[in-house]
Amino acid sequence: MDNWLNRVRVVLCRPEGALNVGAVCRAMKSMGLRELYLVSPLPFDNDEVFKMAIHARDIYENAVVTDSLEEALGDTALSAGITRRRGAKRKWFSILPEELAEKSAALESGITALVFGNERTGLDDNELNLCNIACHIPTSPEFPSLNLSHAVQIVTSVFYRKSIGEHTGAYNPITREELDNLVQVIHDSLDAMNYFKAADRFHTDRYF
Repeated sequence: MDNWLNRVRVVLCRPEGALNVGAVCRAMKSMGLRELYLVSPLPFDNDEVFKMAIHARDIYENAVVTDSLEEALGDTALSAGITRRRGAKRKWFSILPEELAEKSAALESGITALVFGNERTGLDDNELNLCNIACHIPTSPEFPSLNLSHAVQIVTSVFYRKSIGEHTGAYNPITREELDNLVQVIHDSLDAMNYFKAADRFHTDRYF
């Protein structure tokens, strides 16, 4: 298996259903992904998780649990919020899973995080804005909502198919911490020029 997939992390924000989490584990393992982060999950009945995970229970047993999405993304080079919703307080644009896989495969190092929201409500505005980019799965406008594990299966399938094709690293990414420091330097410079008297700093933040 290409080492690139070892640097792809699945992050579930506020997951509620044990069966869904088990199905996510199975979806991940079938596509060669092994790193799972659970952000503020509800307490789960392990037997319920294992019922759906089948032979992928090790994914759940080795999952990292965090209290915040910031913690789950702290060491990542690229993070993508998987969402179908747009809005004034959300990302300006969204890419397809195929484009996301291309960007991830081009990284010579660093972790890519695939961030999925709560089963009922998806990613909220704050969670999405913590991600570098947004990614959407094309679905029918008549019924666009996908089950969490199905969404994970679709996106990870694209990544697996990319991994068995040819790709070459193109650049060394910076970490999330380095990016935040760079944004702070830019903001301080803009502040010194009184830029924020004419522009909303919040919207400038979201650009990055």
